Amino acid sequence: MVIDINTLLAAYHFGNKISKSSFGRTLLLRYNDIKSKLSPEAWSLYQDAIKTCSFQHYYSFGIAYKKIEATCSKKEGYFQKSFTELQDCSEVHLLIEEGDQLGRELENSLLQMFARLPSKNISGTFNSFDLYRAWMNVFYQLQSTKLISYLHQHKANIENKQGNVQEFMQSKEVYPFSKNNRILIRKLAVKGTDKDIMYSLEFFDGLRNSVLQVIFETHFNRLIKLNKNEIVDYKEKERNKVRAFSTKVFGTEVFRYQGIFILPFENNTLQEIGLIKRRVGRNLEMGDKSILTIEGLLYPKTDYNLFVPN
Repeated sequence: MVIDINTLLAAYHFGNKISKSSFGRTLLLRYNDIKSKLSPEAWSLYQDAIKTCSFQHYYSFGIAYKKIEATCSKKEGYFQKSFTELQDCSEVHLLIEEGDQLGRELENSLLQMFARLPSKNISGTFNSFDLYRAWMNVFYQLQSTKLISYLHQHKANIENKQGNVQEFMQSKEVYPFSKNNRILIRKLAVKGTDKDIMYSLEFFDGLRNSVLQVIFETHFNRLIKLNKNEIVDYKEKERNKVRAFSTKVFGTEVFRYQGIFILPFENNTLQEIGLIKRRVGRNLEMGDKSILTIEGLLYPKTDYNLFVPN
């Protein structure tokens, strides 16, 4: 049971439903089976490449493959040998094909939400009542943010693609509210409404990408789940209505989770969801213990009327 519900937590619950569906289990098994078909070096290289595909959700399997292929055109030896293994592994190509298909279906259905109710007739993904109901919860939460009303209200400004807004959308980083993006907004905003539109587009883009990434990370068990009793130190502060956090945890267990989202729990109750922007691990002098520092942004506990101006 969660304290509050919001769009990202609804996406997390949907990701859990996918992981229990027949096609979700098949895709996860295919991914896990690949490890036994590759050398440790090739598997590690593929895993590391997937980690670099931030916010690419189910597309990350194919994008990682292409990144390794591009690297191999410039390097030989270890890279070339590992890529040949990936190239010859039929399971890798099936994973990429099925991942791309699921990614497209979810992306198209999410975009559909901005115009109408999501369709139930998508090839296989929403063929169960449980899955469709969980996806509808994402839709209702997204509606409650009033994002869709906001986009309609500023439709003319967005569609006209005035130069500075267009430049911002083309130049910004995929990580929402990064230092680079904040500097870009200050640099490109000519008037107050420009700044409002750019920040809202930043939130819109970040929310859309985050919904898909949270689903993917939940499905593939990549989210860091952090219990309060594991936390050594915790700090939180608000910057322009965005909450930034920093936390320290002991142990190496959290290092194995490769996602970019974190779920803080207290007494087995999910508190909220956060985006990891930086993580630093270091060994302590007192034996073989290690400590991990995680910094990031927390999504609003409740995002009702999030896009309604104060």
